[in-house]
Amino acid sequence: MVKGSRRRAPRLGQNFLVDRVVCERIVDWAGARGRSVVEIGSGRGALTGLLADHSSKLLAIELDSKLATKLAARYDNSDHVRVLQADALAVDLDALLDEPCLVVGNLPYESGTAIVRHLLEQHPPVEEMVVMLQKEVCQRLLSGPGSRSYGVLSVMTGMYADVEAGLEVGPESFDPAPAVDSMVIRISCLDGPRYEPGDEALFAELVKAAFVSRRKMLGNTLVKWIDARLGEGSGRELIEEADIDPGCRAEQVEIEKLAALCRGLHREEQRSA
Repeated sequence: MVKGSRRRAPRLGQNFLVDRVVCERIVDWAGARGRSVVEIGSGRGALTGLLADHSSKLLAIELDSKLATKLAARYDNSDHVRVLQADALAVDLDALLDEPCLVVGNLPYESGTAIVRHLLEQHPPVEEMVVMLQKEVCQRLLSGPGSRSYGVLSVMTGMYADVEAGLEVGPESFDPAPAVDSMVIRISCLDGPRYEPGDEALFAELVKAAFVSRRKMLGNTLVKWIDARLGEGSGRELIEEADIDPGCRAEQVEIEKLAALCRGLHREEQRSA
């Protein structure tokens, strides 16, 4: 934050959304009416009230115990609103819900990407997310091959969801005002991986290995990583089989080709098992 110009953020990294117009636009764009909704990071309840008015059921999750207690008291007599004091990263929505849900939230900057990854792993019951994150993070979620923002988060999200850009929100809409701009995005979960990877856990490992040194050519990263698993010469053979140029960088490779590479790697590991 700029010294002397903005108040220090409260504990837990919270920047509370206080702009009523922005809240209304988020809830309207989310299409919450008549749906089962989970709100992540309810805070002071700026979105919660609107979501309670529109949804058929609302589960509001807040980590801060004091804020959660206040919110629970506000909806003590409500039949369709439940407040849960919990860490969103530890919540198993499948165990809490009996139907698919829409997730809405102003996510904390510090843990927003981790929460998105966690929610993607919980499909079902998560059908769709309409969440606000730091604009830079949203650009990573939205980016494709060839972009400097394209990385592990882009690939893993693109493998399991469609992502759509929404409203951009300036610092003045928050209390305290952050030093960055924010953006609302829609993440629509697919029924399964966009491309068959052979083994989904292996795909996640492969993607991380590809981007561990994103400025290096894949011949110096993934080839060596695969060789270490299967033996010398295996990496280049499998990469070329997947129609990937060993001389390119990870940020240039489409998700489909990474999935094809993973299928080949999985096949060869199964053969050698």
